[in-house]
Amino acid sequence: MPVLYQCLLQLPRHMRSRPPSRHLNRGLKELRRQRSEKIASRFIATPHTNFNRPTPPKVITYPETCTWYGALTFAKVTGNKALTRQLADRFEPLFGSRDSLIPVPDHVDYTVFGSVPLELYMQTKEERYLKIGRMFADKQWGPPEGKRVTAESHRFYNKGLTWQTRLWIDDMFMITAVQSQAFRATGNPMYITKAAREMVFYLDSLQQPNGLFYHAPDVPYFWGRGDGWMAVGMSELLRSLPKNNPDRPRIMEGYKK
Repeated sequence: MPVLYQCLLQLPRHMRSRPPSRHLNRGLKELRRQRSEKIASRFIATPHTNFNRPTPPKVITYPETCTWYGALTFAKVTGNKALTRQLADRFEPLFGSRDSLIPVPDHVDYTVFGSVPLELYMQTKEERYLKIGRMFADKQWGPPEGKRVTAESHRFYNKGLTWQTRLWIDDMFMITAVQSQAFRATGNPMYITKAAREMVFYLDSLQQPNGLFYHAPDVPYFWGRGDGWMAVGMSELLRSLPKNNPDRPRIMEGYKK
């Protein structure tokens, strides 16, 4: 939409209310492709980032994970095999000398990393990616473990939710991304069924009558980027959630609200 808006502003005023022509649509599509290629190319050329700090990160951060996953998705949609190879090459050191950069899956911001090797597995069919990605997805719903475990972790786990539940709106991309990816990679509905149940819990807990979301139950404020996490999380889930899943109508209701 921002690209479309910018292009329409360059048209004469009397044309701005008209539907875009087929020629304009083709031009916009090509413009989006070119810009996406530039973003992906810059990502490949950039060292691992650390929230704009000058020092390198101890582990792969969630902004990098999201960019990596997005670039891989773009490569798949456009059939750009060369780009897929470059993005796979970026992962290669993580199998060896730089394996310490792989985060421990004990928090949603770290567990989302699993969406990258799962996408690489689906595009390359190399089992080593699947092994890593599936481990991340399984750990998210396994018994609570590690230094981040709290009493809340056990309470959520005993309710059938992930022990990494925080009831922050950020979670609904971080959790749904890796679990949806695990479903796509393995075909096992267990992953996306659990993610759908988790999404309903968040919808019931955080969505307000106006359709927007509070950041958390104890943070009753609307946060634009956070609402974006919810929107893209629901989109990520709904595009693969089976039609007969009992939670699908509730999620679609929240999506359209």
